[in-house]
Amino acid sequence: MMMGVSKISFILMLAAWSAQGDAKSAEDEPDTRVVGGSDAPEGLVPHQVALKYNKDGWTFCGAAVISDRWILTAAHCVESLKPSDFTAVVGTLSKTKGGTTYKISKVIPHKEHNKPNKFNNDIAVISTKKAIEFNKNVQPLPLPKKDIKAGLWCILSGWGKLGAGWSSPDKLQYLYVKTLTSDQCSEKLKGRSVIIRSSQMCTIKQLGQGTCQGDSGGSLVCNGTSAGIVSFNWPCANNIPDVYANTYMYNSWIDENTKSP
Repeated sequence: MMMGVSKISFILMLAAWSAQGDAKSAEDEPDTRVVGGSDAPEGLVPHQVALKYNKDGWTFCGAAVISDRWILTAAHCVESLKPSDFTAVVGTLSKTKGGTTYKISKVIPHKEHNKPNKFNNDIAVISTKKAIEFNKNVQPLPLPKKDIKAGLWCILSGWGKLGAGWSSPDKLQYLYVKTLTSDQCSEKLKGRSVIIRSSQMCTIKQLGQGTCQGDSGGSLVCNGTSAGIVSFNWPCANNIPDVYANTYMYNSWIDENTKSP
């Protein structure tokens, strides 16, 4: 994934991308999808969810199962949607076939999303109408019990585009990336029209490897927990940090909003 561009273009384009995993992007504008990854083996990321529009079956964002009734994703993926607009598919590595489909009963984006600045509080939870059945290919992803540290190798996964202007893969992709704290990320993004808050974190690896359109909402897995939720990037994989909501900072919010399905 990649980013960068004028402040006005940044805001306008991101509004258009908020729920569109396949939207086009200019070279230096923020956006969301895994570039330079490999086909994910069965069982590596059994929490992975594909969010699909009911109207056409398109996978527009990723997400993670966190309990038998709740799914974690990015606010910009779902805040404009009603429960009847989309479904959640679990238990498959394919974007187009297999898995089990669950209807949605609740969509709860963070009320302070985009406040005080764009992409702040980019987190949401979704409830399914029926309990999600667990098996070897479907498992909940635990929430983190401590804040993220820099320099951890973590797993990023998604069905996002394989590069700027490329198509999206049918097979789920994964990639190992290294974590940056919000302060380290701010230093690397100095001079760009974005503010990295303490409630965010980043990852980076190398040119040609990172997130891209369609990866939004998926969980970054560090030490077996959801360390971050894919939020935005400079498309795609331009050796510029990819930005996430820092899951640990929202543990209380998640607990408060998932008390009952």
